[in-house]
Amino acid sequence: MSDANGQAEKDIPVATELVQLLMELGYVAVGRGLQLQAQAIFDGLAAARPNSEIPLIGLAVCKINFGDFLGASKILAEQALRINPDSGMAKCFLAMAIKEIGGKREAEELIGQVIETCEEPAAKKLAESLRAGKDVP
Repeated sequence: MSDANGQAEKDIPVATELVQLLMELGYVAVGRGLQLQAQAIFDGLAAARPNSEIPLIGLAVCKINFGDFLGASKILAEQALRINPDSGMAKCFLAMAIKEIGGKREAEELIGQVIETCEEPAAKKLAESLRAGKDVP
């Protein structure tokens, strides 16, 4: 990604362990119903790691959990998958969001792509659970 001057955005120097801890904290906030706090955590992580789709997936999961399926699908399709077009996790959560807004066929295609081509074991497992009709393994 580039800024207005054409400079590549760089990660803010934050230890990987701290980023992982903050991701976990963001998911705990989602689980406890703290939408604004979770969103703030994931937004901050996305600013710290502009070249990673992982914080954007967290933000999308937050939106899915609180019923904003359109918002989640936009984040995943327009941001996360632009950063990493091969992200199986982004595709799985995009499939979940799209299915909720009426795109069952497109969701099934995404799930199939992950099962057939993805090398991420966690994404493959999630896709198989989604295909079996489960929301989360």
